[in-house]
Amino acid sequence: MIASHHQPIWQRARPYLQTRSNERHTSYCYVFAQQLLALHPDADAEIVLPALLLHDVGWSTVPEEKQLLAFGPNMRYPELRRQHETEGVRIAGEILAGLGWTTEQIVPITAIIDGHDTRKESLSLNDALVKDADKLWRYTPFGLETVGGWFGYTTAEQLNLLEKWLGYRFYTETAVHMARGLLANLILRIAESK
Repeated sequence: MIASHHQPIWQRARPYLQTRSNERHTSYCYVFAQQLLALHPDADAEIVLPALLLHDVGWSTVPEEKQLLAFGPNMRYPELRRQHETEGVRIAGEILAGLGWTTEQIVPITAIIDGHDTRKESLSLNDALVKDADKLWRYTPFGLETVGGWFGYTTAEQLNLLEKWLGYRFYTETAVHMARGLLANLILRIAESK
């Protein structure tokens, strides 16, 4: 699933992803990014994919008991959401530099990490694909189960949110189409399980 040349990044990122299912979340995002990249040849996979592998490493610096209060419907600590981005920039930079990446290679990756959740606009196509891949996991059974557990949403409430988000949460039409297909799959799986 993770390309062999990205394995060194992945292996160094994993210790920082052992909170809030971030390791699994990140692997899902990576696969979604690969699919988005296949339809956006102008994007740079060597920026997008490393940025995705490292985008949430900063959550490791936020106390676990406050993480679910740093975003979502019960947000009380927005500064911690921002902290995960700024600390993510630092950790990602250290990981990439430790692997011999140059400043010229690191800067566009960390620029995406810095603001990937809090910045409303995208800086570039690369940034848009990272932001979109980071949202697509919510349209999977894993996302439905995880987010429902975090915030106490019913399945019906989540499906309603996912439907609404199609209109404004994504930066590319490609991601909207992917999300719509994933949502249809979720609805069918739920209907078949009854």
